[in-house]
Amino acid sequence: MSYTLKLKDIVIGWCDFATRDEATRIARGPFRPGLGFELVEPIFLLRPTDPHAPDALDREMRYRRARNTLALSLHSADGTEVDTARIDIVRDEESETELALEVSVVDRGFWRTR
Repeated sequence: MSYTLKLKDIVIGWCDFATRDEATRIARGPFRPGLGFELVEPIFLLRPTDPHAPDALDREMRYRRARNTLALSLHSADGTEVDTARIDIVRDEESETELALEVSVVDRGFWRTR
């Protein structure tokens, strides 16, 4: 099933979650950016790629503060909003777009669907 990531009513992109771990409540899959991705891309670029870099902790904190101000929402194919605790767009070299959507999902219904 394809899920849509939105910022208010603007489509940021789509994802078919390839990996779902109900124990950790994390779903992850290749992210396909939409036209609205450029609005949030600078925030997701703040996330450090090297956790051992001298400024990694500062960058991670700046990233989290900025990410948490976004009003991102995840929607199923039928338009129903999925209750989430955290939404991250991360770098993923294995993805065709080199991006993945990683979501902490608290919505019980999400785990019953495929």
